Amino acid sequence: MSGPMRVLYVSPNAAMGGAERVTLDLISHHDRRLVEPSICFLHDGPLTNYCREVLAVPTFVVEAPPLRRLLERRRTVKELANLIRSSGVDLVHSAMAWGHLYGGAAARSARKPAVFFQHVGASWRSTIEAAASLVKASAIIANSEYTARGQRKVNPRRAPIHVVHPGTSISEEPLEQRRARGRAALGLEDGHFAVGIAARLQRPKGQDVFLRAAASLVHARPHSRVFVIGAALFGLDQEWESELKKLAAELGIERHVTFTGFRDDVPDLLAGLDVAVVSSVIPESFGLGLIEAMANGTPVIGTDGGATREIIEPAVNGLIVPPGDHEALATALLALCDDPEARAALALAGEQTARERFDAELMTRAVEEIYRGIAAR
Repeated sequence: MSGPMRVLYVSPNAAMGGAERVTLDLISHHDRRLVEPSICFLHDGPLTNYCREVLAVPTFVVEAPPLRRLLERRRTVKELANLIRSSGVDLVHSAMAWGHLYGGAAARSARKPAVFFQHVGASWRSTIEAAASLVKASAIIANSEYTARGQRKVNPRRAPIHVVHPGTSISEEPLEQRRARGRAALGLEDGHFAVGIAARLQRPKGQDVFLRAAASLVHARPHSRVFVIGAALFGLDQEWESELKKLAAELGIERHVTFTGFRDDVPDLLAGLDVAVVSSVIPESFGLGLIEAMANGTPVIGTDGGATREIIEPAVNGLIVPPGDHEALATALLALCDDPEARAALALAGEQTARERFDAELMTRAVEEIYRGIAAR
């Protein structure tokens, strides 16, 4: 192939979630001599203008109907296939089952290879996952070994599966500057001990477990401040934030807790924390929250299961507690509150882990290598 490979990214949503963050990181870090990216969203949203104006890539929106509307689905696949042909696309890269279902089918119709980036463990119990697994792909990228194991169980087409851990953008700005900016943004004073969780507001993310643990911390160490960073996304659990605020009041810590809502300066906020927590109550297929905090020099506590142990080496670059166990989480938070040397050691090792294993540049180079392998066939 002469010139860069033209890759169309198909994303189900144009609102920032984990899969969308990975897609935008890939687009941002591609070597344009090798890959010329464009993106198509299956639903419009704030990322549409971001891709057009900030990333400056060709950006399209093709509205996708619900799964049950067969005739409309066919029209959507046809429209996507026409877009692939008219744009001279060489390869279609889709995210999540919804993206695979439409992007993969359109790629096949246009006779172009399809790559699926699988961000969650596939399961036959999910109608959309089951439907997507029947769509042919040239390669499947799993975001962890945990996800790959699930994918192998529902991969009747036997597409090659490659494990590529997502990465995060690593800033070269001194950590001290990022931390100072983050603490100012959070309204923290010098004596405050700040703990936080950064995730979309949704029950499986376990913000309630975090608040129960934080209550023990606050009652024992009143100089602690607690931050719940994020908002509801994709129309899920819209009432969860109000329930969490009610819980904070019931626990007697509402004056110590800040709900930030959606923020576009999450890296700064993470840098401003003394400890970042991922308290998911179900296994996480990866853990972007962990690596983003590590990259910003913040010690992390994650819950066991899923891909957590692919990221955290316990007591070396982070701590691990059982999922749903707010007492164990409180114990870990108290221990780190009282031991600044341990926090510093975990932060240093965590930042090194992020730089060596979870840099977005490394992720992008690995994905480009998969593209090259497909082009060479």
